[in-house]
Amino acid sequence: MDTNTSEQALRRAAIRRYLGGESRQQICIDLDRSTSWFDKWYAEFCKNPRTDFADRARTPHHSPQQTPDAVVQAIVTIRQSLEAATTPETRYGLIGASTIQECLADLGLEPPSESTIQRILRAHHLTHPIGAGNDAADYPWLEPWAVNAIQATDIITTHIRGGEAIENFHTMDLYSHAIVRNCYAAKSAAITSEHLRATWSKLGLPQMHQFEKEASFNGGHTHRRVMGQVVRLCLFCGIEPLFTPFYEAKRNYPIETFHSPLVTSFWSRQEFCNLADVQAESPLFERWYHQHYRPPSLGKTPVQMRRGASIVHLTRELQRLIPAGRLPITAGRIHFMRKVQPTGEIELLNETWLVGEPWIGEYVRVTVNTWKQVLTIWHKANATQDWRLVKARQFRLKESVQPVLPAFRRNRTRCLDCLPDEPLGKMPHTMS
Repeated sequence: MDTNTSEQALRRAAIRRYLGGESRQQICIDLDRSTSWFDKWYAEFCKNPRTDFADRARTPHHSPQQTPDAVVQAIVTIRQSLEAATTPETRYGLIGASTIQECLADLGLEPPSESTIQRILRAHHLTHPIGAGNDAADYPWLEPWAVNAIQATDIITTHIRGGEAIENFHTMDLYSHAIVRNCYAAKSAAITSEHLRATWSKLGLPQMHQFEKEASFNGGHTHRRVMGQVVRLCLFCGIEPLFTPFYEAKRNYPIETFHSPLVTSFWSRQEFCNLADVQAESPLFERWYHQHYRPPSLGKTPVQMRRGASIVHLTRELQRLIPAGRLPITAGRIHFMRKVQPTGEIELLNETWLVGEPWIGEYVRVTVNTWKQVLTIWHKANATQDWRLVKARQFRLKESVQPVLPAFRRNRTRCLDCLPDEPLGKMPHTMS
């Protein structure tokens, strides 16, 4: 077993349980670790909430040809800062060796070669082996352009005193940072669908909805071309699902900024006995969050950000149009962000697709058009470039596809501006 990976899992578990309300002493007893061990990793988490909890390599001994310690430390610090993306300047920027060279020069330091920088990053566990090949790959961030342009859902498991697990479903409107949170005793596709319906009735229907790799979101990891219940619900309601890359939780970072006020103002101030206690208190916290909390990146409350916006809610009348049981596949688009693996391939919907050697290590966007039954692969070199079509393939479905109901049709022009689709025929509604 990979000892470091095992230790990382223990560190994550300790912090997760502490954020869920368990005492520091009890956690250390259960994990057979000292309180100083806990304090070290909790401080690491507070410093960088997206830490991977890995051991940091020690700086090697001096040698005549070695990169100076000051430069090594600067490289490590710059990379961590670029990875954290906590400022407007770094949020959508590159993180590779050439960018680090520029930062070093700005600091008045002599930058080493790109290969030396890569070697230093590797020694400090700051490279990304998954989908490897190009650590300087630009990630095509999608910036929300209006209220409910993009919503994102995350599930966090917490434990209350006594060990009861609580599944916290959080959905955020990425433009206004408005939140809907629901707590359940378990997580499943049916529970996720229940949460989404409740969310859309409160926040309104988004144009796009972002998810991570989670079985309750994507329909499982077994069948090829699986269209899970959550994906079907999104398409039925005229919403485009967007799945972030495997093992890259940082791509869902906007909603993770919600965890800080949640821990500080909710979990740390209350001692809950059971799930019912948590559910009863949640609406009070939500009201405070929306009316009084000002997310640092906005400077306004979510209520102020949403004032005057045109919002289409999932009303009771619209909900009655959604069939009970298994939903049909509806005409629409499903998006996936993927990093091309060293084999030149990507994986989605439990299938492997060849992109090609030139794209190894690069991020691509894959769009499945269910009506045209076409899969298109796109690449965006950087924030100033347009999307470029790399490949188009047939994507045959075993089920028939129905058009979007008139009640759920909305103008999708802005979605296509952000994520263009190959014009291979006209859609039977205003999404084209």
